[in-house]
Amino acid sequence: MQIPEKNQNEDYEFVNHASRTPKKKISPVALGLIFIAAGLVCSYFFIYQKLQQMAEHSASISYSKKAMILGPMLLIFGLYYAVIRPDDLNVMSPRDKKWLYLFVAVFIVAMIALYEWFKTIASGYGYSL
Repeated sequence: MQIPEKNQNEDYEFVNHASRTPKKKISPVALGLIFIAAGLVCSYFFIYQKLQQMAEHSASISYSKKAMILGPMLLIFGLYYAVIRPDDLNVMSPRDKKWLYLFVAVFIVAMIALYEWFKTIASGYGYSL
């Protein structure tokens, strides 16, 4: 193999592996707190404000079931990351998976309860969903 005449380093890449710094990993607690904050904001806009509109007997109220789910979902998974503190953001260990499955079950039950509660409150104000 011959070294090119123009630029001797043209075909070669010199990498000093010791100088590489590892990627900064976001803390699960920080991610959990971000999720919790976002969940509170979403819950305010997509649940609380709709209930306020019902209490004021607005002529028409538009809501989305998917948007209603977003706030509590972020809250529950924010609690998962803040409380359980998994080893990695992608759950791999058996311990973290067991906790994740428990939080998913809590999420499903909470969504069913939230929708039924919202439907009951809406019918109490005279709205049908």
